[in-house]
Amino acid sequence: MFRLTYMADFTDENPSCVHRWSYTVEKDETSIVLPDGCLDILVVSCVETGKDMLCATHWDFSPRPVALRAGLTLTGYRLRPGTMVDLPELNAEVGNVSNLEAMINDAASPDQEITQIIEALGLPESSVDGLARQQGVSERSLQRHFKSLSLPPPVFWRQLGRARRAVQALPCRVPLSDIALDYGYSDQAHMTREFVRWFGLTPAQLRQSPDVMKYLAEPGLGNWS
Repeated sequence: MFRLTYMADFTDENPSCVHRWSYTVEKDETSIVLPDGCLDILVVSCVETGKDMLCATHWDFSPRPVALRAGLTLTGYRLRPGTMVDLPELNAEVGNVSNLEAMINDAASPDQEITQIIEALGLPESSVDGLARQQGVSERSLQRHFKSLSLPPPVFWRQLGRARRAVQALPCRVPLSDIALDYGYSDQAHMTREFVRWFGLTPAQLRQSPDVMKYLAEPGLGNWS
């Protein structure tokens, strides 16, 4: 599991980004990345070559293993859920990473309406068709709008946002069946299936996994603030 160390919150300077984080790989390892609804701009620094490589993550739809080599340092710039960035533009301009934050601010393209819809989709009482009606469009039209922006479909944001919100209630030690109902699942078994799908662990297993819970508490979809 990534042990992310958040270095600075520069939301005021760059409203598209949540945090800058860094992680140094001390030995070869395989880390598991869990879906968080965010894109990260990564600067991968290699001790051996002394060079920096710029890349972007994609949206994850399930837990994903990542092989990391010793000697790498990752510096990530996490973007608000639903925010896009023109990576070719960054690749064409970046010579060193000292001014990367300002460049991300220029290249990122947040859509305030979409970010609000994405946040609303994760609310316990929300639904894709209900939110589409609130927007005065059909569910199909809402799906097409997300697709036109190269975003995952609304159901992705609904299911992942709800799961990430629900997981934050696990430390409260209330019955799992109550958490399931509070967050709009049909029953505890339904919530368990969704947790395994997104996080690879059942709710009971997550309660016994403080490192994973700490990882899931980092800013992302469903726990932005």
